[in-house]
Amino acid sequence: MKLITFFKEGATHTFESLQELTKSDPITLSAQLDELVNQKRITNKESLYKLKPSYAIGLLDIKNQGFGFLLQPEDDLYIYEEDMGFALDGDLVLVHVGAKNKVIDVIEHNTSELVVHVKKINTQYFFLPIKPLRLTIEIETKQPFLGGEVLLISLDKYEGKKVFGTIKKSLGFETDPGIDILELVYQANWPVEFSPETLREAETIESIDVAARREVKDELIVTIDGTDAKDLDDAVALKKVDDHYILSVHIADVTAYVKPNSYLDKEALDRTTSVYLADRVIPMLPRKLSNDLCSLNAGTRKKCLSITMTLDQNAEVIDHKIEQTWITVDQRLSYDEVNLFLDGESTLYTKDIEQMIAEMERLSERLEQKRRDRGALEFKSLEFKYETDDLGNIIDIHPYVTGRGQKLIESFMVLANETVSMHLSTLDLPCIYRVHDKPSEEKLMNVMNMVKEMGIKIPKLHHITPKTLQNIIEKLADHPLEIVFHTMFLRAMQKAEYSAKNIGHYGLASKFYSHFTSPIRRYPDLLLHRLIRSFLIETADFDHNYRYYDSVIETIAEKCSMMERKADELERETDKLKTTQFMANKKNQEFNAIISNITKAGIFVRLDNGIEGLAPIRLMKDYYYFDDVRLSLKGKNNKQEFAIGKPIKVKLIDCDIVLRQLTFTVFEEKTHVRKEFNRNPKQKGKA
Repeated sequence: MKLITFFKEGATHTFESLQELTKSDPITLSAQLDELVNQKRITNKESLYKLKPSYAIGLLDIKNQGFGFLLQPEDDLYIYEEDMGFALDGDLVLVHVGAKNKVIDVIEHNTSELVVHVKKINTQYFFLPIKPLRLTIEIETKQPFLGGEVLLISLDKYEGKKVFGTIKKSLGFETDPGIDILELVYQANWPVEFSPETLREAETIESIDVAARREVKDELIVTIDGTDAKDLDDAVALKKVDDHYILSVHIADVTAYVKPNSYLDKEALDRTTSVYLADRVIPMLPRKLSNDLCSLNAGTRKKCLSITMTLDQNAEVIDHKIEQTWITVDQRLSYDEVNLFLDGESTLYTKDIEQMIAEMERLSERLEQKRRDRGALEFKSLEFKYETDDLGNIIDIHPYVTGRGQKLIESFMVLANETVSMHLSTLDLPCIYRVHDKPSEEKLMNVMNMVKEMGIKIPKLHHITPKTLQNIIEKLADHPLEIVFHTMFLRAMQKAEYSAKNIGHYGLASKFYSHFTSPIRRYPDLLLHRLIRSFLIETADFDHNYRYYDSVIETIAEKCSMMERKADELERETDKLKTTQFMANKKNQEFNAIISNITKAGIFVRLDNGIEGLAPIRLMKDYYYFDDVRLSLKGKNNKQEFAIGKPIKVKLIDCDIVLRQLTFTVFEEKTHVRKEFNRNPKQKGKA
């Protein structure tokens, strides 16, 4: 590890602290520090060493369009493609910060594997990566190629403009059905196949729980999921007794089968989550468990960890009980069926089920109102629903709409998560929390100002609470630009993550929150079930388990947060791939769009169907001043202004499926002046 790495994020060191960190001898360390001081990269004041303010260290995030960002704790730094040198996506780099930020040193290459396509020209082979790479790839192999192969290669050695690699795995051919998503999965280094040991363990698995279970016989139990779902990990039941609601949330007891440190457990922790891509699921657990043993399929007797909550007429939980159970689901329902019933367009299987679902919605609405009253935020985001043929080709694409059935289940799952989290927390037991820190007020105020620019009245604010933010979000309801505004607010928010320390959940305005309801597809839920088992049910080794979990939860939480971000990125890249493929035959067509974001690279536009693309500034005809506060562009000669939320007309001029990139041009008012770009009206420089 290079010495300068230790100065990330403003870290300050003494000579002694660096010696302890690096394990270097004093002479070598002194020489290295002197060199960095002479290069004017670090300062030495009063025996304290620190990175100079004109430098920054971080991971490089290169976008498909070529530009990139140096990821920083606060605001990321924009970097032009020509200023990246030989740095690759994901590299740890040293950047000189200025009018134009520039990579001056690659501290550590973090790309160890690449997916490449083999191109054969005459007798020569070329290896073309599926992600931006400005280096030439050379592979020493005697293996003959036909051309069109898709390979996973390891990168072994970097030399200037070249990188040398070896073949790890052949994934198939470019023309194979489904290869497009498979290569994205391998490029993301996501675990795909289970080991033979794990699969054998899944096939021969036996239950490991020893505590008694209550047989649930007095409830009408249903599951409500997507039509195609096969991993059914939650079931619900509701009845009214006098003036009280008795709500049961039954969750598949994965811990009854997955023993700690087993092959199954290790692979589940390696993945930490299932990944849901356009036409497939990569499960956290083998399908023997996720679709069979642990899935709460109707008519089958299954082991659960259940929470039964008693609520008063105000939807306040006045009592609850967590226990191991046996349940048998009476009826599987789909969201589509429940939505049609609640909208008055169809019936359900029995009058008892209809009555219970109607009562569930009434309780759900009360719970939702309670969350709103305390300031919980409900952002709308865009998800795509794909219709594909047998070969995986997209027939149609449209935004996924959340119906009343989805909201019903969401309300009950949130309540179960909060109640279980509160139970462990108030007993001062080790727990894994789902936390959401408060956002930067500066970032939120910037978004508020943009909303004001669109003519929406916002009272003058000195301090932003979840409740005040919620009031502003409600003002945006049914606005044509509602999704755009919600996206802007989401960008200003911190990311939710997992932690052993409870700081609350800002977005839900909740003091206690943990993930409990999806142990088939999320490791934090599986871990929380283990904690409940160890501290509340099978307590023989209480002290040992307390010490063990208290020491490991934070490490596991960090791993789960990291893998969740990785899964989200893989899902986004898959969406880009599928939407790009869908638009491939629409080149030169014109579309109505809304400006969803503006950066130095250009104008991001969102079409009516939710698909996004970029209209690069370099393709625009006039001078444009870039206002980096208001995030707007203004033409020097035609005075035309582009701002977030503005409706515009665009033309699709390029559709790059490999880069998963749509390029548009915007319609400008006529101008015949040569092109130039400015950062803002007061400071000239290329945007």
